[in-house]
Amino acid sequence: MRQLSRPWKIPILAVAVLAGFFHYYCAGFGSPEPRTFRGLHLSMLLPFVFLLFPARKGSPASRPSLPDLAAALISLTASLYTVFHADRLNQRFVGFHPVRTEEVVLGALLALASIEACRRSISKWFAATVALVLVYLLTCQYWPGLFHYKAFTLDRAIEILYLPNDEGMFGFLMGISADILYIYILFAAVLIRTGAGDYLIDFASWAAGWARGGAAKISVISSALYGTVSGSTVANVYATGSFTIPMMKKSGYTPKQAAAIESVSGVGGQIMPPIMGAGSFIMSEVTGIPYFTIIKTAVIPALLYYLGVFLMVHLIAKKRGIPPIEKAARPPLRSLLRRSYFFLPFVLVVLLLAWGYSPAKAAFHTIWVIVLLSFLDRKTWLTPAKFLDVFFGSLVNCGLIAAVLAGSGMVVGVLTRTGVALAFGSILVSLSYDSLLFMLFLVFLVISILGTGIPTTPAYIIAVTVGSYALSKFGVSPLAAHLFVFYYAVLADLTPPDAVTSFAAANIAGAEPMATGIEGFRLGLAGFLVPFAFVFQPGLLLMGSWGEILLSLALTVFGVVFLAAGVIGYFFTPIPALLRAVLMAASGLLVFSAQSLEAIGFVAGAAVLGWSYLRRKSLPAAAG
Repeated sequence: MRQLSRPWKIPILAVAVLAGFFHYYCAGFGSPEPRTFRGLHLSMLLPFVFLLFPARKGSPASRPSLPDLAAALISLTASLYTVFHADRLNQRFVGFHPVRTEEVVLGALLALASIEACRRSISKWFAATVALVLVYLLTCQYWPGLFHYKAFTLDRAIEILYLPNDEGMFGFLMGISADILYIYILFAAVLIRTGAGDYLIDFASWAAGWARGGAAKISVISSALYGTVSGSTVANVYATGSFTIPMMKKSGYTPKQAAAIESVSGVGGQIMPPIMGAGSFIMSEVTGIPYFTIIKTAVIPALLYYLGVFLMVHLIAKKRGIPPIEKAARPPLRSLLRRSYFFLPFVLVVLLLAWGYSPAKAAFHTIWVIVLLSFLDRKTWLTPAKFLDVFFGSLVNCGLIAAVLAGSGMVVGVLTRTGVALAFGSILVSLSYDSLLFMLFLVFLVISILGTGIPTTPAYIIAVTVGSYALSKFGVSPLAAHLFVFYYAVLADLTPPDAVTSFAAANIAGAEPMATGIEGFRLGLAGFLVPFAFVFQPGLLLMGSWGEILLSLALTVFGVVFLAAGVIGYFFTPIPALLRAVLMAASGLLVFSAQSLEAIGFVAGAAVLGWSYLRRKSLPAAAG
């Protein structure tokens, strides 16, 4: 990102403050009608992607170039056109009313600008994906089989991308960005600038620093807590890893292990309620399931994920004899208690959601509470300079999300209008051979491929567009299907060859990136097991009686324990390769709902752990 000189930065800061107050006001007191609100939202954000992010390495570092200014002007003009003509556009029907010449020109330019904004600020692979989908829209009449569709004229093709109120660049995805995401990014920025991030790391140091391998356990706990605020896996790694990775290396973990542990921990933050990133809000909008219901049902899977990571690092510490961190490096309890009010915003936002407040309204009220709490300590006062940082950071982060959702909206519009989503779903169903397990594996592969180089949110949006239909054919509930896709879209950041969080952690640790990615994937295997578990065991999503929920939880916990011991090769004593394979197979069997398979898995896994315990008891006698 550019470090703009003062003449350029001042007007951008002014717009950032205006945008922040505008979205905050709309969250609390109501927003304009959807098309107007979405047009204003994008006009405040997309132009600044071109001003802040250079097109290439040789671009000016402290000011935008002339092409940047032209792209920003195009984005502004095309967005504001939908605002000034909102009444007329709301009365027209897609495919029936004529498309004006200026709408074809502006729509085409805005589509290209959105792709370029994604390329320079998000991912060149995502930009290429959007471009490929647009090429398909213009050539679908030439494609064979299920992908063949009637030809679109240029004006009707641009109409699909630019003018609908339910899809395309100004569709429901942009509505989620305007209505909810901006206020939650503002919420997170205010919380972090008041010192909540530092407090969460200190709390994790006090809670886990005393234990064996305490440095790694601090990483796990702090990333889980910090991730509830940041909503970004890479941001989570940089925020907590700069503190925990050097500590882990000092404790005895290798640079590769330290980076891998931080990357696995950081990825999980995006599946940790109450704030699970943009995907959870989109999930609520698409499925019609209340946001509070989604975060409530996501609690057990998130805890199982972190249980798996915690056991992995605990067993590594036992295997290698890694000690706790020094007492002097752990914060005193008195300091933590004095600042314990930092937990209040998390509690408040959950309570407001439980009481029936909308997500935006809950964030609106929590923000002013955070501002008041900041004045309890002179160090955390929200000074004018901090407020400017909050507004500027929110503008940048929301600008990136708006670019992503503009591109994703075009993709979803094309896939649904041409029937490609159903075609892909039909292909997956035919390849599954009526096996739910095989179907889940196919959807997992699709998400993993899409997630290579594509951010979590668009990977989830595209994958669920084609995967939800296939999963519904097997009776998977909409919530379980969407959570399954969302979890693997998040975990794609951990999957080589483009494991972005592992590469970020490796940069901090001074480790080899690809080796770190492989190690991170290995340590995160328990997380890859959990989505399969909650599809086969709906009790993990709080579906069914309390007896069914507790049984599902108990079986999956054993599965996670068996998997961790099998991956690390240690429990009470070192475990040989053959028995490690037995443990990993047993963990897989515990995922299924068939009682015979669960019984076999439980007995086999328990037998191996029992063998490890008995061998530990006999080792001193054998030595003597």
